[in-house]
Amino acid sequence: MHLIDYVIAHELAHVKVYGHRDNFWRLLRVALPEYEERRDELDELGRRMWMGDIR
Repeated sequence: MHLIDYVIAHELAHVKVYGHRDNFWRLLRVALPEYEERRDELDELGRRMWMGDIR
């Protein structure tokens, strides 16, 4: 669920800010202060799924 919260917050931030420039990440940090840890976890999960480690 915590990764779903990250994805939702990420997409909602795009309602206000287009792209992934500094102001986007600042806004996301306001909504979700630990966004970096969640982003990294989601990136790693996606990498593992892509490489076939998770089925």
